[in-house]
Amino acid sequence: MRARVTGRMARNERGRTRIGGLDVEIRLGKAGDEIKHSDRCLQQFEDFCVVTESVRRGIPVGVRVLDSTGRTLYEA
Repeated sequence: MRARVTGRMARNERGRTRIGGLDVEIRLGKAGDEIKHSDRCLQQFEDFCVVTESVRRGIPVGVRVLDSTGRTLYEA
């Protein structure tokens, strides 16, 4: 199995560059008709994918900026 992810860049409402979306291509190591229960698997796999569902729902991001002495200058 191989997976390839391609990011699409976009500008937000303030003109800043952001990741506008991700396209994932999964290439299996066998022909589809050689895989048992492939129909059932394809209907369910995204629901069980930790990464896909986490990213789609938005992962909370904490940011902290420290100076060279370890003092916190910014935290959000």
